[in-house]
Amino acid sequence: MRGSHDDAITRALPLTLAGEAVLLLGERALYWPARARLVIADLHLGKGHVFRQLGIAVPRGATQGDLDRLTQLVTETGARELWIVGDVLHGPMSQADWREDWAQWRRDHAALDVAVLIGNHDRALEGDALGMRQLGDACADGPFLFRHLPKPDPEGRHVIAGHVHPKTRLPGVPRHWPAFWLQAGVTVLPAFSDFTGGHAVDARAGQALVACVQGGVVPLGL
Repeated sequence: MRGSHDDAITRALPLTLAGEAVLLLGERALYWPARARLVIADLHLGKGHVFRQLGIAVPRGATQGDLDRLTQLVTETGARELWIVGDVLHGPMSQADWREDWAQWRRDHAALDVAVLIGNHDRALEGDALGMRQLGDACADGPFLFRHLPKPDPEGRHVIAGHVHPKTRLPGVPRHWPAFWLQAGVTVLPAFSDFTGGHAVDARAGQALVACVQGGVVPLGL
């Protein structure tokens, strides 16, 4: 990407959330070093297959592309855990074209602890069949509450969520980019899947956005 934002792009942005050091990664993931945990949202396995069944022409290979990026992140961070905060699936679990891609990825990362919070697309999820631990609708750990829907926690933990697929613009650039949406008490992760839409958001007072631009991050309002 060319333009005035080149100098602002970095692969990772260190932040402190609820007193904990985290990294916001340009490949649309959060890393929590204290737990060696990589956190993503909205993987949407099988979405391309669902669209093709509906007669919508979409390219194959989107799932493998997402898994390749995930491999890169696991390798670069040295993560021992992967938590997915909802919408692992997009449709039934029976489609072989993505199931084998995931099964091979899971074999390649057999030592990685994979856990998932249930999202609105995960009604058919059978975690054991995919090598995942199911954590229910929400799971508290340290100062954080992990869940799919970005609602404040009445008990005051900092919520890490997904669901919204936030996107934003950079000034002078005529397109939207996936973004982290930082609010008081809530951090909304960008959708991890490349093959997904997004919801354009603007940071209000007391909020900030971190755009994910070609593998890097650009802070807006921090």
